[in-house]
Amino acid sequence: MAVPLLAVGIPLALSAQAPMAGGFPGRSIEANALAQSVTNGYGDWSGVYVRAVQPGTRDTWYVDALALRAFGERGLQVGTTQRHDWTSRIFQMIGANVGSGAAIMPRGRVDGAVGLRLGATKAWQTTVGLSYVKSVTELSDMAGVASLAWYTPRAIVIDVGVRYNISRPGNVRSHRFTNTTMWTPSARRSFSLRLGGGTEGWQVIRTGTTLRQFHSQDAALSWREKVTTSLALSLQADWYQNPFYARSGVTLGVARYW
Repeated sequence: MAVPLLAVGIPLALSAQAPMAGGFPGRSIEANALAQSVTNGYGDWSGVYVRAVQPGTRDTWYVDALALRAFGERGLQVGTTQRHDWTSRIFQMIGANVGSGAAIMPRGRVDGAVGLRLGATKAWQTTVGLSYVKSVTELSDMAGVASLAWYTPRAIVIDVGVRYNISRPGNVRSHRFTNTTMWTPSARRSFSLRLGGGTEGWQVIRTGTTLRQFHSQDAALSWREKVTTSLALSLQADWYQNPFYARSGVTLGVARYW
């Protein structure tokens, strides 16, 4: 299971930065372009996202880069994540990324998690972890995350997750729930649907401007298709809303698999 470059919290505002997992195995490199329309004069988004995946016998590496124009500013963020399988049932993930210094990007982020596969067929997977995010301002987040996934016999994966977040200064509590369903009907095609909702402690939208303590909802629907044995195309639609603005748009991608 791939670890996204960014997750809930500050990066929730950047949830369009990466496509959802496509379910295709193997070494790959992927490039995506996104365009998002934003209401209430907050400025539309555009950007490019690149991810490389290098699997191994026990270790899988993910390298990500995002160039984004949002809220009238431009920023760059790069990161890497490692997944290590200790046994056929126990694995760990650890990742870090850094931003270019733009207010729309975290200055830095570290995530770690441990997972366990359960059941005779390992059809259930539970994951718990911690996350720390530091803004370019004095704001920061510390969060605990947990998820439970069921790999059904019909090539459908249902993943339910929760995040409990403490934002500082002020010890502002927030929480969020997500549900992601992925269906891979064949080795060439996959569909994903993600729904999320809850609260956010804060969101830096531009230098000197921060939104604080609000509810928000988001959704994404993606389709990924292998047009040859090694080349795949993807299309993702995103929607996000909070009391201040709404954002919607599409992400188009192409991936090469080995």
